Amino acid sequence: MPMKSADPKVSLESVDRANYRALFRMQLRPEQESFVTPPRWTLARCYVRMFGDNFEHLPYLIRAPGGDVIGYATTACDPASDDDYWIDDIMIDATHQRMGFGRAALREVISMIAARYLRCRGVRLTCFRANLNAAALYRSLGFEPTGDVDPEFSEPNYILRGPALDALIR
Repeated sequence: MPMKSADPKVSLESVDRANYRALFRMQLRPEQESFVTPPRWTLARCYVRMFGDNFEHLPYLIRAPGGDVIGYATTACDPASDDDYWIDDIMIDATHQRMGFGRAALREVISMIAARYLRCRGVRLTCFRANLNAAALYRSLGFEPTGDVDPEFSEPNYILRGPALDALIR
């Protein structure tokens, strides 16, 4: 198993026509495949504005130091709201998991949302009940269950707000 980096750094890069194919090389472990939208679908969701025209749907590549693409994230954010800012998908390639990149990527996405949308007072996401590792990661960063379930998947929603959100914003 690869050594876990103490504090890996990642960067986000907007997906565009020059780099979108990098998403298609991302792989999950077989037991994880039902937890994340496949890359082609996540791009389609952004393009068709799945959550409505009031949301800004943005796809990102996640890059490790040195520039390797190690994952992707998509966000769906309503700039007119206080807490309707969603991490729609976030995925780290199977070969780069268990190295701290998931935590680093979440921190980077949350920081990006807060910097882009100054009104943001809450970041939300959905986590599949069977995805115990992701749920533990989200809770360790301060996400709390909202009591609501996602209408598409009937899985629990989480929110990060208040001091927990403030602690992650640079």
